Amino acid sequence: MKNKKIGIMGGTFDPIHNGHLFIAEQVRIKYNLDKVLFIPSGQPPHKDGLNVSEAIHRYNMVNLAIASNDYFFSSLIEIDRKGNTYTIDTLKQLKTVYLDSEIYFIVGYDTIETIHTWKDYELLPEYTRFVVV
Repeated sequence: MKNKKIGIMGGTFDPIHNGHLFIAEQVRIKYNLDKVLFIPSGQPPHKDGLNVSEAIHRYNMVNLAIASNDYFFSSLIEIDRKGNTYTIDTLKQLKTVYLDSEIYFIVGYDTIETIHTWKDYELLPEYTRFVVV
């Protein structure tokens, strides 16, 4: 069985918009990804104190937005986790599900500039390849 290539679009998605969908589709095509998994953040630590819509509402918005693309899927992985949700923890969990798959984490340039503030950021390359848009 061939190794799968999984794209990850993580974010608050408050709201998800056409830019997210366009970027995900362009990266999917360019990198020949088998699917793109949209993961709305549960309790993002970098948004503490900000007015963020309830996680389940953001998840439902994602599902409505991706419904027409057979390569797009959503996940509750971060919403189901209690407390602050960190990318490193999500990637570790995903690696147990997608054992032999290559994981491509899709981020904007603005995100990559602040990645040094993420929990255990130096470990991220062990779990994913970054695609910076």
